[in-house]
Amino acid sequence: MSTRRDSDETVDIEIDIEGDTLEIERERIENVRVDQLFQPVESGRADARLQLWSDSAGWNGYERRDGEFYHVNVLTETTIKDDQVVVESTYIHEEQVPPEDVAESVRDHVLDRHAGAVGTFVRGCSPP
Repeated sequence: MSTRRDSDETVDIEIDIEGDTLEIERERIENVRVDQLFQPVESGRADARLQLWSDSAGWNGYERRDGEFYHVNVLTETTIKDDQVVVESTYIHEEQVPPEDVAESVRDHVLDRHAGAVGTFVRGCSPP
């Protein structure tokens, strides 16, 4: 059995019944603009940020600056002095890219079944 629902998103549902077992597979397809994936930032060089991968040494992803997109790899160093935590960031890679490159990276990020083997595969963005 397969059904489709009309709305702003597409949802496919397949239901299989075998004996006393019910198996439901649901696929949701949502159209999202690249700039909707970015989270606003309050400080630094960027207006918004899309982190795709991170570990204790830093993060990798994209920044949006005045409507332009940049692929970045950022190292972070956290120090504690007295009762204050200080985080310093150093950009080790930064390259302006077209929106199509960001979209392709998000696609690869979603489809990478090995992501997270080292560090943290960031799932805070949508759709991943």
